[in-house]
Amino acid sequence: MSALADRPRASQGLPRWAIAAAGVVLAVFLLAPAVAVLLTRESHVAVDGEKLPAGHQPTDVAVDGSTVWVVSGRDNRVVALDSRDVTQAPAVHATGSSPLRLAVGHGSVWTANAGDDTVTRFDPLIPGSGRQIKVGAEAVDIAVSTEGTWVTNGLAGTVTRIDPVSNRVLGQPVRTGSFPTALTVGAGSVWVVNSGDGTVSRIDPREDVVIGRRIPVGRDPQDIAVGHGSVWVANRGDGTVTRLSASNGRRQGAPIKVGGSPGALAVTQDGVLVLDTVRGDVWAIAPQTGTFEHLSRIGGFPTSLAVGEGSAWVVDARGGTVTRLSER
Repeated sequence: MSALADRPRASQGLPRWAIAAAGVVLAVFLLAPAVAVLLTRESHVAVDGEKLPAGHQPTDVAVDGSTVWVVSGRDNRVVALDSRDVTQAPAVHATGSSPLRLAVGHGSVWTANAGDDTVTRFDPLIPGSGRQIKVGAEAVDIAVSTEGTWVTNGLAGTVTRIDPVSNRVLGQPVRTGSFPTALTVGAGSVWVVNSGDGTVSRIDPREDVVIGRRIPVGRDPQDIAVGHGSVWVANRGDGTVTRLSASNGRRQGAPIKVGGSPGALAVTQDGVLVLDTVRGDVWAIAPQTGTFEHLSRIGGFPTSLAVGEGSAWVVDARGGTVTRLSER
């Protein structure tokens, strides 16, 4: 937890759960093939001016088709925005206590609730359909695969798997490392960032075991994503992005020095978006060359980003909004 608590500006009115949430990644790449997106490295992007209300201190965002899902840890709810008609009143769904992250899959929306050690699952088409699933330890991040729904248990140093058929925890939690914060699924594995010891663990989703040794990455890693044959890790502590082989976990080249405090990632069709969760800068990395360029600055207190419907969406916890970045 100490790796998260040293975040700049943490004392300026944000509660403990929001500080933790600021560095954890949403694995939007998992949600659906359609989420993987239309923004390209050659695109020029601009802030639309659409700062959509998203509740008090929202912490995460996901895109599924034309729906933009935003979770609010202070309000204990998820709102659903229509990306094609943002004037429509958003649908609202209740969650457990202090939800940090969300994911979409198995016909449901799932939230990791750090306040009461639960996961909420609800049908997006049925109001009031949410049910709570106890995961036994602090729930920080969540991701969905065909084998189940995976949850990082930060203080316990483990990952828990939920059976989407029975809504029960399967087997024993998998021990991964010190304070696992973010996770994603891709290339036949579950990839977990251990922020407390600066490593990545790779889980075999069929056997519920860690494959090999933990992989050293940068300092204070906060997010992870899979795409373009690689696993990408945002290292907030040293301003870098580490690139690993998705087939064997080996490092691919030197860390990419984007600078600042990279804390969130999203994979697109042509590259990887990187969000500086302190300054609000958005960068794009070209996988072919490892080069990067600055796309935009959001400002505020950004905690997460997602891509879909030809746009990137960035959550501002301080302003209580989600901002759309579009091609111009």
